[in-house]
Amino acid sequence: MKSIKNSFLALSVLSLTACMSTQPPVITQESNEVYQFDDNASFALNVAQMTRKTAGLSDVELPEDAQFKANRGLVGAEYAMSFLTGGLVDLAGSMGAQSQADRAFNWKPMLVFLGDLNSQNIDADAVKVVERELTNTFNNIEGTKFNALLRIKSDHFDNNFMLFYKGGVICDPSKNTTFNFTGEIENSNLLNFDRKLNGSCAAGIKIEVVGKVEYKNQIKDVITLTFINGYESFTDMAVATSGFAVVPKSYGVWGSGIKYTVPAPYVIHNNTMHLFTKENSSFKLK
Repeated sequence: MKSIKNSFLALSVLSLTACMSTQPPVITQESNEVYQFDDNASFALNVAQMTRKTAGLSDVELPEDAQFKANRGLVGAEYAMSFLTGGLVDLAGSMGAQSQADRAFNWKPMLVFLGDLNSQNIDADAVKVVERELTNTFNNIEGTKFNALLRIKSDHFDNNFMLFYKGGVICDPSKNTTFNFTGEIENSNLLNFDRKLNGSCAAGIKIEVVGKVEYKNQIKDVITLTFINGYESFTDMAVATSGFAVVPKSYGVWGSGIKYTVPAPYVIHNNTMHLFTKENSSFKLK
């Protein structure tokens, strides 16, 4: 059985040792702007743009050419103008320091849910929507159940929540990495941690309320769940999602040499894969 104990991953992203006196992160409404779907863009591009969390995507003839990837050796208008704040972000591991623009162009896979949130209660309402939709999503995966969504105690880390799920082929303890915290409960960096969650599979996620969208003639709040790690079973979640999944051509844990690669970036909604093409290509998955 594989398990996560006192590993680099636990220290750097799962963050089980509370070593900083910081406040738990609170979800806020990042924008009240309403995204309007563009009739001249593909469904995939519209969904990506409504997240406000992607960069470098465009509709093209061949879907594998749809994603532009920035790097330090590249100087171009899109790269230069996208993130005027610039600066460097300190990262552990082999990647060292990476510019804000590089990091943004190397965005991570996400699930996206739409909801109706009370502007006076954004945090609690967003969590309720996410818990409901994750329950629906995991119910679409045979034998797998959504276990819990726990908030990180500190706002120092990339993720603000940990997602726990259990069972089925995507969380087989003999094949999949499972979560196992053996320290003192008070030293856990997760609010309301319960040892019953040990043996579950887990992923560090960042939940954000990024803005609004007009979708099917209704104004909805857009909630993104960016996966910071825990990619072993992400494809299954993307296929099963009760909302949308937006997936880049390649992704991995920042600071790690491990990369997941797919032939082309894509969006999944309602059991259909949508590609970033001028002809608005889509395929039913099953």
